[in-house]
Amino acid sequence: MRGQRSCIYCRIDFRAAVLTAEPVLPAALGGRLALKRAVCPDCAARVRELTDDFLSTRFALTAAAMAARGRGKVRAGATSDAPASDASADDWRRAHRAAAKILYCYLLLELGQTVLSSAPSETLRRHLMGGESALWPQRWEITPPLHSPSPGWHVLMFDSAHSAAAVGLFGTIWFRFRLDLGALAPHGRLVAFHAFKGARGLAVLRSRRGWRHRSAVRWGWKV
Repeated sequence: MRGQRSCIYCRIDFRAAVLTAEPVLPAALGGRLALKRAVCPDCAARVRELTDDFLSTRFALTAAAMAARGRGKVRAGATSDAPASDASADDWRRAHRAAAKILYCYLLLELGQTVLSSAPSETLRRHLMGGESALWPQRWEITPPLHSPSPGWHVLMFDSAHSAAAVGLFGTIWFRFRLDLGALAPHGRLVAFHAFKGARGLAVLRSRRGWRHRSAVRWGWKV
């Protein structure tokens, strides 16, 4: 029906005016980009509590990184001062689901609404909406900021070359996803966002010769 579109989570059709914007990254972690007219009110509240709110306030490692910002400890070359033992295995699983939401929304932001019905998007959506059960082996780790300008940046990557995707928060807290992304991003994507200022950093394409800078990233979702 004209003037309607589906919620990106429940996939039920609503009048476009009813749907609200959905941030890609939690606003508390510096997120400034959002999908417009994307989420119904019920899903907005439920998904936010399970993902953005948890990641911003109840996950020990991101909470520590935010606290370090207030103390001025986030600097180039630094690593997270919160050990992995500060988060339980269950907390890591919940944080992994929150990272899946970031990746899901960024895929929609970058590639458009048509990827809603793609297999990778469906897998991520089911992971978000289907409870605590994992749909694939979950991976998380603490590493030096190899792909990040510094711990003050978040990095999102989806790379068909290895059928892999990753969300790196504060340059050191990494969540990895095994998804077949060849049909969506045959050359891959790598983009960074400033964790506190909301600015965009490096944005590059993967080619046969490695990662190359892009001229622009699509910011926004056409309605």
